[in-house]
Amino acid sequence: MIMDYDNENLDLSMDIPKQNGIDFEINLNLQNEDELNISTDYIWCQFFSADSEELVNKFYESVIGLINGEYRILQFVKNDKVYKSFLQKPNGNNWETIYRGYERIRIPWTTVKENVIQNKKESKLIGIYKASR
Repeated sequence: MIMDYDNENLDLSMDIPKQNGIDFEINLNLQNEDELNISTDYIWCQFFSADSEELVNKFYESVIGLINGEYRILQFVKNDKVYKSFLQKPNGNNWETIYRGYERIRIPWTTVKENVIQNKKESKLIGIYKASR
């Protein structure tokens, strides 16, 4: 992990590079003194405000869940465009959405495919579609 205490745009930043046990890069950061962020090539989650114990716990659980492979990222894509990305955790036999990231407006009849990204699992990638940051 690489800590950055001197970034002029962030209060604190930590990069977790792709490595043995981590299938994709993860950036964790604190912005504006109360905004926690999880950023990967596939999703960017903002948890606001860091003054909320509930949101800090959700952030912490999401980071651990992404790293240990319990949580997943579900992207909705068409061609080379990401329409939305969800951070999800298991809930019984289903997936519960923790965070919704919207990239662009989708007309209801636009057909999209699902791209599943999950650390330490065989991700069901139909392609590499990077989320906007």
